[in-house]
Amino acid sequence: MEFGDKLRSLRTKAGLTQLDIAEKLDVSAAAIGAWENGRAKPRLTKLGQLAELFDTTVADLMGEDASEAAISGASHMVPLLGFAHMGEPCDEGSLADEVEVPASIADAHPRGFMVHAQGGCMDNRFPHDALLLVDPDMEPVNGQPVLAETADYGAVVRNYTRGRSTVMLTADSHSGEYDDILAGPGDEPVVCKGRVVWYMGERDERG
Repeated sequence: MEFGDKLRSLRTKAGLTQLDIAEKLDVSAAAIGAWENGRAKPRLTKLGQLAELFDTTVADLMGEDASEAAISGASHMVPLLGFAHMGEPCDEGSLADEVEVPASIADAHPRGFMVHAQGGCMDNRFPHDALLLVDPDMEPVNGQPVLAETADYGAVVRNYTRGRSTVMLTADSHSGEYDDILAGPGDEPVVCKGRVVWYMGERDERG
């Protein structure tokens, strides 16, 4: 049985609502719904709390036998914080709370977070619809992609270049139709939220 189906079955047998579970685990009811519908999975700490709540084991909750449970650390859940754009307006639809990424990637960027980025201004680097992992602890490097916030453009993904008194955010697109974002003395500052260090396609996960 898949995790979401297992969770729904246990919750129903216990006579609990999604809101009941959410309050016990200190998460949103939407998160419980996403777990049950298979759109997201809880972090290991929340899995442990769920197992305790339903008087079972994490392996049983995940539908694993003992041998499978031993390798369950192959991936980790990373928070998905919001949308960013790569040239076009974002789809401000609903988001899952977390995204599953390889454990080696998550471990290398312990404070990393994901954003759902859309648009074509970085299509030499990323798909038009991608989930990007941002490391807020890594300083921006000239020529490397960053997640930045600007007064006029909001949350954007561009290549970063810092001069003596200016910061430039440049597109990396085969079309060449996107303007650079330039901030100099007297302009509203560009706030770098971190470097983009990894990505996967929203629909086709990167191999």
